[in-house]
Amino acid sequence: MRLPRAGRRRGGSTGAAGALVVLIAIGLGLYVLAAILSAIRAALATPYPWIALGLVGVAYAIYRQRLAQRGQDGSGGGHPLVVLAVIAALAGVLALLLFAIVMVLTIPAVWIVLGVGGVGYAIYRVARRIWRERLEVLFLDTVAALHSSDPRTAELLGALERRGGHEADAWLLVAADAANRARYEDALAALERAAARALGIGRLSSGMVLAFPGLPAPLSFRPEGGGAGSVEVALAQMRVLAGDSRKVLDALKLSTSEPAYSLGMCALADAHVALGAADQAISALRQALDAPSCAPELSNRVRYKLARLLEDNESRSAAIREYKALVAQGGHEDAAERLQALRAEIKQERRREEEARRRQEEAQRIEEEARRRSQEEAQRIQEAQRRIQEEAQRREALKNAVTYAEELRAGGYHGVAATELRRALELSMDEETARAVRYKLAVTLEDAGSPMQAAQEYEVLGDYQDAAARREAIRVEEQARQQAIRMEEQARRQQALRTQEKETLDQVLAKLESAKGPAGRRSAVRAGLERLTLQDLRDQLLLEASRTEVDAVLEKVDGLKTAAAKRRHLLAALEALRADEIPDELQAQQIRWLQEALAALEE
Repeated sequence: MRLPRAGRRRGGSTGAAGALVVLIAIGLGLYVLAAILSAIRAALATPYPWIALGLVGVAYAIYRQRLAQRGQDGSGGGHPLVVLAVIAALAGVLALLLFAIVMVLTIPAVWIVLGVGGVGYAIYRVARRIWRERLEVLFLDTVAALHSSDPRTAELLGALERRGGHEADAWLLVAADAANRARYEDALAALERAAARALGIGRLSSGMVLAFPGLPAPLSFRPEGGGAGSVEVALAQMRVLAGDSRKVLDALKLSTSEPAYSLGMCALADAHVALGAADQAISALRQALDAPSCAPELSNRVRYKLARLLEDNESRSAAIREYKALVAQGGHEDAAERLQALRAEIKQERRREEEARRRQEEAQRIEEEARRRSQEEAQRIQEAQRRIQEEAQRREALKNAVTYAEELRAGGYHGVAATELRRALELSMDEETARAVRYKLAVTLEDAGSPMQAAQEYEVLGDYQDAAARREAIRVEEQARQQAIRMEEQARRQQALRTQEKETLDQVLAKLESAKGPAGRRSAVRAGLERLTLQDLRDQLLLEASRTEVDAVLEKVDGLKTAAAKRRHLLAALEALRADEIPDELQAQQIRWLQEALAALEE
């Protein structure tokens, strides 16, 4: 509720000055009137007014006579003497009335009565103004008490109802309080009294904004316009809450230009909902949204109300669209939560519909199955007889196939015997017979040189007779055969690797022989070691490298002139041989050559 402006009251001194001015104006008016009446009395006492009236009457009589002669008057106009008599009578009556009025007004008592009346009216106006200012103070105190939940609120409201019964603002305040306390009948009665005084809205306040239960936004009551429409909307909402919704449909009439049109459509929607007409209620709320006077905040509230109504009336898809619009505009109350809940409900409903559809299909399937069984029931006797005949034929064919397979096996035709036993296995009608035939098939396959196929058949047989032992024997033989194959393959790969690395060794030795200097020989050895993986070939490469290196040292020593230089080179080469990775026993000859060369130097 918005507080009314307090600058509307004027002080008591201003009221007294106004009353004095009124008294002076009344006195001057009476004096002027007395002068006018005296002039009229003096004029009537002379013969001139009466002569003028007589001349006017004669002229009028002549005029009427001429009209009658020309036939322009439908009644003929009458005799001139009659007309003169009527005019004279009327003039006499008028003169008597004027003379009587003048005589009465010349009596002093009349002026005394008029003066007393003027003074009394001025006193009444002053008292009225003081009373109105006190009523405005009471109104403002009541508004403040309602805002602050003052314990004196009920007392102030009662006083306002008693003293401001002729003011629309007072009844609107009382109605809003009663409505918010769920006393809808009292609120309705107060609003009806306010509606009867709708022209006086705003006399105690400069406008109010009052909230009524059930409406998505407060109603604005302003003196400049729209107050009557707001009162009509509040009346409609209270009638809905009081259970008189039918009357709302007949009484609520608003134009789209009314500021309270959107709220009026909300009240109309509530009335339709109370009467069970949900479609009309939805249409009314959509009209409220389309109204030009529907502000964005009010639009969100109305849209939320529409979404709730759609949700309550099982229009979930439409409700989801409205909730989406609310969420897109920033959300309103629990619109996002309700949107998620509705989506979950739709999913659940779809699952239920799918379950119902599956159940219906299952029922149809069961019905179809029953019908099919009933159709097949007539064929069961024939089928039974046919199966008996087929079983007899299969037993005979099985016996013949087994006998023929035994003959083929005895003759050494194990492959053909296995094929015949497979056909016999297909003809087997019981588990025991099938296992016996399968066992014979497995033995035949084993004799035919197909141990793996036999092992598969033994695997199916499980622990039948010695099937497990035969299967294990086949497995052991197969493992031994596979091991032999793997060893042969490993030896073949090893031989291929040795051949390849032998060729690599030959290439490295050729590079070693052609290398110039120790650095080149060491580089060739390193490259060869990176390419060789077999240890004996690696040792052979190192051995050849050391031999080549010793030969190079001996050749170099032969070219030296001094014994000390020769000795130094021989000792360095000998230390290098003993420090390398090759065992000394593999390099014994090279070591011996170097030692012999050293011994020759010492001699």
